[in-house]
Amino acid sequence: MRALLVAAVGAAALWSLPAEASYRHYYFGPYVGLGHYHPYSWYSPWYGPHFGVGIHVGPRYSRRVRTAERTEQRAMKLYVYPAAGQSEAQTSEDRYQCHVWAADASGHDPTLGTGSRNEAESYSRAFTACMEGRNYVVR
Repeated sequence: MRALLVAAVGAAALWSLPAEASYRHYYFGPYVGLGHYHPYSWYSPWYGPHFGVGIHVGPRYSRRVRTAERTEQRAMKLYVYPAAGQSEAQTSEDRYQCHVWAADASGHDPTLGTGSRNEAESYSRAFTACMEGRNYVVR
């Protein structure tokens, strides 16, 4: 009888879900645990010791919030155009060599994801100077 009641409550809960529920993760069934971090639950990351039967409805993917630093890094993205008709392979090689030189000259490596805005601007200026010296247009 209790299982029937749980099934009825679960069915009612599913029928009342909003249209966006197809993007959510569902878990049905018994659970026994000592406490764990639930990766699909961004709103309550820790569950203590628990026993019982239940339904978990939560977001399927974690929602990432863009930080100001990541937005600034995107705003500083440089676009390189081969002004002298360099091949794609040559452009790739020049980009790599200029990246290494600019990282060494400015002391900032953007692939590490650390550093201040001033260091990023210094790297950007150094990279631009190197690429323009190799006959590319950089914006």
